[in-house]
Amino acid sequence: MTAMHAIRRIHWTTLLRELPIVIGLITGVAVIAHWSPSGDPSTGAGLRWSLWLVACILTCSFRAMAHADALAERLGEPVGTLILTISAITIEVAAVCAVMLGSGGDPTVARDTMFAVIMLIMNLLTGLAMICGGWRRAEQDFNAQSAKAYLPLLITLCMITLVLPRFTRSAEGGWMSEPMEIFVGGGSLAVYAAFLWMQTTRHREFFAFHRTSERAQEAVLEAHEAGEVHVHTPAARSATLLVLALLAVVLIAEGLAGRVSTLLHTLHIPREIGGVFIAALVLAPEGLAALRAAARQDMQRSVNVLLGSALATIGLTVPAVIAIRFLTANSPELGLTPPYIVLLVTTFLVTAINMSRGKVNAMGGLVHLLLFLAWIATILDEGSVKR
Repeated sequence: MTAMHAIRRIHWTTLLRELPIVIGLITGVAVIAHWSPSGDPSTGAGLRWSLWLVACILTCSFRAMAHADALAERLGEPVGTLILTISAITIEVAAVCAVMLGSGGDPTVARDTMFAVIMLIMNLLTGLAMICGGWRRAEQDFNAQSAKAYLPLLITLCMITLVLPRFTRSAEGGWMSEPMEIFVGGGSLAVYAAFLWMQTTRHREFFAFHRTSERAQEAVLEAHEAGEVHVHTPAARSATLLVLALLAVVLIAEGLAGRVSTLLHTLHIPREIGGVFIAALVLAPEGLAALRAAARQDMQRSVNVLLGSALATIGLTVPAVIAIRFLTANSPELGLTPPYIVLLVTTFLVTAINMSRGKVNAMGGLVHLLLFLAWIATILDEGSVKR
């Protein structure tokens, strides 16, 4: 009888632990089916519903992070982290496509969304990870080969997709000709697929960091103290719950996007800030996983999550955007304007310098946070000029 009670207790504990995912999925379905309260999102029931959506996103993000950690422990690096990245980015691509199809032909939606994700990952999340890791140690070590593998491809894809269109002569502004769009979309997908194959086969050791025995024991003790040692649940169950949690995040974020846009319009704040807010919520699972890893002195996993997510954003979103362009006949404007090109180039220069040695510290993190704030200040400045 005692054993039976123990089994039932574990069963109900598991159900309670996954309850946020169930609630999140129900809320997401309510959002998509338009069963949510209407009205001004800044007052009354509208405000309460908006706060509920944010709370659901955050709780689902925590559960997604927990299952991603469990998978990483079962499968090892880089496969465990790769599952989180691909799952999240695939759903992010679906979200971008949904926004594009519902944007009424706005040609800048895809560009602004991709750029927001890149700046959030490369500056805000990377900066916070460096500061979290440097809270207990002056420096954190990781395998420099991983950064040297990610960054050249990430920089090349970003330059070709977000900068080059601003300087080509096929069309004014940031557009590309049809042959150029096919080249950029097909090339991005092919190169990213080749990178994934090499990451998980021939060059797998580039994305793993082997601590000394003393550092490894210390990391295990810190994980035990923080309560971060996972019960080994089946990998299939963790993967399924991870995908469901991420799906709930994106469904709710889609519903929150319109409410945030209305609120920003009421307060006369640039619409790009709403894109930043939604992108931050959608990136919450990956961001929380990276920050948690940095806090427990596992900077290698933080680098894999952050740079892998940034690379997947370009490698998977651009081909999807180009495919939608041929389905809808609405050509996207991918080229950034000059102020944002300066911020993008500076971000890559700082990242390359900070990660070239395989060691990072809190001082480097402060520089990344400064670049993030400079980007927000630029959005607000351009918004004031437009008004």
